[in-house]
Amino acid sequence: MKRNFEIKVRLNTDEYIDLMNKVLASGYSRERYIRSLISGIVPKEKPSIEYYQLIREFNAIGNNLNQLVRNSYREDQKEMVMEVLEKLKTMIADLDNLVRNPKE
Repeated sequence: MKRNFEIKVRLNTDEYIDLMNKVLASGYSRERYIRSLISGIVPKEKPSIEYYQLIREFNAIGNNLNQLVRNSYREDQKEMVMEVLEKLKTMIADLDNLVRNPKE
């Protein structure tokens, strides 16, 4: 969609700093952030780096679980499967804590 209209808005220093802090926290461009607000969507802060690291770890554990499930018909694999499941439960709890209580 072509955007044909430009609107000039003047802000004082505090308003500008507040806007830019919110824009940086969201990861959006300033223009995209303002367009989102106009359409009634308040952008959330982008997740921390730790969040993405945990997602990568979950993917790795998921791959390991898939491999273990394929081999779980063997009796000697059950202990390893339980160990990986326990690690997954711990990581889920850590991720939940990180999302609910982000670092300030």
